[in-house]
Amino acid sequence: MMDVNFEELRAKVREIVEDSTSLATGIKAWMLLSKEGLPIDAAVPDTLEEAEIAAMAASILGVADLAAERMDQGQLEEVLLTNEHGQMILKSAGEKAILVLAARKDMKPGLLVYAAKTAAEKIAPLL
Repeated sequence: MMDVNFEELRAKVREIVEDSTSLATGIKAWMLLSKEGLPIDAAVPDTLEEAEIAAMAASILGVADLAAERMDQGQLEEVLLTNEHGQMILKSAGEKAILVLAARKDMKPGLLVYAAKTAAEKIAPLL
């Protein structure tokens, strides 16, 4: 059985993500994971393997952070991926977590960035 505090945290995270993305129509899925790549909570289609996606997202953000550091660009803020069927943003949510949002291709990237930033800033103090 899960810890009650963890369930309360998950409820707060869901509320924050839903509030932050409510105006950003086009977001198809989201995931919050630890920096180590372990899923904390998600709203993704049942056909997706959360643990696998979480591990890959953590790896992508880790490599991008290292590249930014080596290029003397300072601390990484987010990674925006554009692909054939949509776009994704990977955003640090404090020092312990990563927020991933997946959106339709026609969504404005600035709106996606804003939604991720708003949610990540509210989630970070909870962890």
